[in-house]
Amino acid sequence: MIEVLDKIVRGLYKVLKVALCVVLIAMVGILAAHVIARYVLNSSLTWSEELMKILLVWFGLLSVSVLAARREHVSIVVFKDHMPKKVSAFLTKLTQVITVLVCIVVIYIGIQYVLTAGHRPTPALRMPYGYAYVAIPVSFFFVTIFEFRNLIVDLTGKGSYAAIDKPKEDLTGGKEVTLD
Repeated sequence: MIEVLDKIVRGLYKVLKVALCVVLIAMVGILAAHVIARYVLNSSLTWSEELMKILLVWFGLLSVSVLAARREHVSIVVFKDHMPKKVSAFLTKLTQVITVLVCIVVIYIGIQYVLTAGHRPTPALRMPYGYAYVAIPVSFFFVTIFEFRNLIVDLTGKGSYAAIDKPKEDLTGGKEVTLD
């Protein structure tokens, strides 16, 4: 089961990285077009700021998903790092369970929000706000999958801890390095 889950996670991770690159390139292109239009052509693109805001929402939320896949999301480890290993491992698993549960709640609320408020049109583009709002349940769906997979790996001890991005080169000579 973990092998199948790893393949799914790797595939989703690759798709998310490509999507982030596309969104970032689109943001840079739109910003460049806006600057050129404003300062060279003395005309403003009325739609560019609005589209940039929507793309920024997508970029930020999809970035959260990628960081969750890589286990690089924000966490407070001050207490956990000073506890015995068994307690620390338990806290890691508990945090993963809570994260999955919170993500499921956010997905549900996000879908409800998209369905109730997503039909309103944006002022300049006249497209539904739902295109921006749907980033919330989509992103948290990915976080749920990645955290669930990480929890399974931690509980079973099977699968690679870093199944997403493997280091290109081992600079430690095979020795374990700690930051103590």
